[in-house]
Amino acid sequence: MSDLTLLTHATVITVDERRTVIQDGAVAVEGRRIAAVGKTADLRRQYPGATEVDASGQMLLPGFVNLHVHCAIGVTRGIGDDMGGAPIYRRDIPQGVVMSPDDTYVMSRLGAMQALAFGSTTIVENYIHAQSNVRALAEIGLRAVVSERVHDADLFSVRHGAYTYDTERGERLLAANARLIEDWHGYDEGRITCHVGPHGPDTASPELLRRARVLADEAGVGMFTHLAQSAGEVAQVRALTGRSSVQHLADTGVLGPDLIAGHCAFLDDGDAALLAESGATVCQLPAVNAKSGWIAPVAELRRLGARVGLGTDNMVHDMLEQMRFAVCVNRISDGNADSIKAMDVLEMATIQGARALGREHELGSIEPGKLADLLLVDLDGPHLAPVLDPVASLLFAGQSADIHSVMIGGDFVVRDRQVLTVDPVAVLHDAQKRAERLWTDIAGWAPADGPTGCRC
Repeated sequence: MSDLTLLTHATVITVDERRTVIQDGAVAVEGRRIAAVGKTADLRRQYPGATEVDASGQMLLPGFVNLHVHCAIGVTRGIGDDMGGAPIYRRDIPQGVVMSPDDTYVMSRLGAMQALAFGSTTIVENYIHAQSNVRALAEIGLRAVVSERVHDADLFSVRHGAYTYDTERGERLLAANARLIEDWHGYDEGRITCHVGPHGPDTASPELLRRARVLADEAGVGMFTHLAQSAGEVAQVRALTGRSSVQHLADTGVLGPDLIAGHCAFLDDGDAALLAESGATVCQLPAVNAKSGWIAPVAELRRLGARVGLGTDNMVHDMLEQMRFAVCVNRISDGNADSIKAMDVLEMATIQGARALGREHELGSIEPGKLADLLLVDLDGPHLAPVLDPVASLLFAGQSADIHSVMIGGDFVVRDRQVLTVDPVAVLHDAQKRAERLWTDIAGWAPADGPTGCRC
């Protein structure tokens, strides 16, 4: 059998600089990379011995680059959404340090499998017990950028407006991030890479932020953080330093073109311009922020030339949902229905994410020489018909269930909506049982008890 695969008769959405769309298009995949892109008839003549996959009635897209994920926090799914704030600051629910490394591994497998099935071919993952996270992500087959959650503040006190910093805690977590880089950076020909992950400018002290920057520079890796994610964060940084959160990251050397900053919903005057000038990537988390009543000023950031990508954060890793939310909330925030279009948001979910990782030369669009991280999406559902503008149809009417197949590095990891890398039934079963036990042991609540109401 030929080692070259030809995906034919698709509507190819390249997301290249010209936003090229090819009807009855084809993509030739050789090894891990894209060999050619063009019309089906042309590529058939060029590659007569290729193994052909008929993609009639399907859209062929670059895989989504999901810039902000915490796979294991799915243990709070359906409950955390109603808490009105980030679950990570609570001791009375199963998350963070109250979970064991094995708990984190089991729940990360579920989150990673969901992200994969919903079209994320690359995710940027940050959480506690990162060695367990990365093992789960590697097994699921994702391309991933992983970091340890590094902080020296007691996160459980933050909920009550108190910040207690512990140097030993910060050193221990920073050392764990360093070991993660040593053990995993470059795994499987670069499918797994690492970042340094200071949690935020309020939960990591100024000295810890500076040390995190030194580690990232010495290791030659990027950085991940939460930034301007709450009014409490901004107030703490102002009280501690007299500066805004964004200015403080600039002062400590963290702000720069290799930084992915999630949220950015509470920016002070001048912060948007500083973010744009720094070259950092703002990762908008439109769905999770909307649930808390927040909207990042993305329209202003984009007008200033800032790079903006998308992430799913901590509940449902559905990038189509994020794109739809992004169009809606950004139009509301800007008061202008023309300020952002479907193709703009698709670029945020693909090529802008690749740029955030410094990998736009091999990810984020369908072009010869790039890695074959691809999605096949069915276009024949009644909810999509009639398909006139395929990108707009997908964004405004598409569902994650429309994602038919996912390819990473030239190999199918999802085919006909079935995850191929693990036993999905076993992953779901293990996560359900583990979550039920954790909620019973830690929160004193079980699904049989009925709705949580105000108990959490």
